[in-house]
Amino acid sequence: MRTNNKIKLVNLTTWIMLITVSIIAFWFIGFVVSNTFDLNVFAQKSSTFIYSFIGFSAVLVLCSAILNISLNIGIIADNTGSDKESSRNNAIGRKFYLAITTIILGLIAFLFLGDYQTRKNTRDKLTDSSDYIVKTYAESINKLGPCLVDTGKVARIPEILKFLSDQKSEFPSVLLITSGKYDGQLTFLEIGQYDGERSLKKPLYGNSFYRCEDYDCKYLTEFFTGKASRTFFWTRENDYKLYYPFDMRGVRFILLFTKHQSHGKIGS
Repeated sequence: MRTNNKIKLVNLTTWIMLITVSIIAFWFIGFVVSNTFDLNVFAQKSSTFIYSFIGFSAVLVLCSAILNISLNIGIIADNTGSDKESSRNNAIGRKFYLAITTIILGLIAFLFLGDYQTRKNTRDKLTDSSDYIVKTYAESINKLGPCLVDTGKVARIPEILKFLSDQKSEFPSVLLITSGKYDGQLTFLEIGQYDGERSLKKPLYGNSFYRCEDYDCKYLTEFFTGKASRTFFWTRENDYKLYYPFDMRGVRFILLFTKHQSHGKIGS
């Protein structure tokens, strides 16, 4: 094989390795950023494709490296390059690093934008679905207030919650949150669709306390003390929660609509 042809093949394999390794590096940067900031961007099909591509890229880099080394064995380096050639190479190097930096920054911006769009879309969808449930099945929801203050009817609450949970695929379960007093202190209680009648008839519904976190403790306190009446949406990692408040003749409770989404929307 002529030296010129060998040089062309060496350059080709070098560029293949460089581009492939760059793509893998970009993926790694995206993976680190996504996990560090809990970004939810890609759909399941996209994630599967990316992992398959990474495996193919590893094989491609290995084959290119073997061919590159084999060809370089038969090439004698030409060290007679002029200063002009050296300057040109330096200029190309600076442009290359600038392009890489721009791509990395663009990738990070894309991930944050994709995460924002995914969460916004999910929030809108969850809000629309909960509004539909509240308006369409208002008759069933209106029975929850009287059931909360009547031990003879409290056993119907899980049945109603299960009925509401089965109406829309956007959320697998609907949880009811209410309040109570423990040693004169405000506390939050939860009732789910699988709670039994015996425990619900006990004080504080069998001590079924709702374990709030910093993000929702403040909201729940404001609502059950009459300082707030708005809906509240919260998302972290793959979890989405919408708190829908009700005040029925002084009986306050919240329907909590939840959704777990392990993948984003891009590529779906």
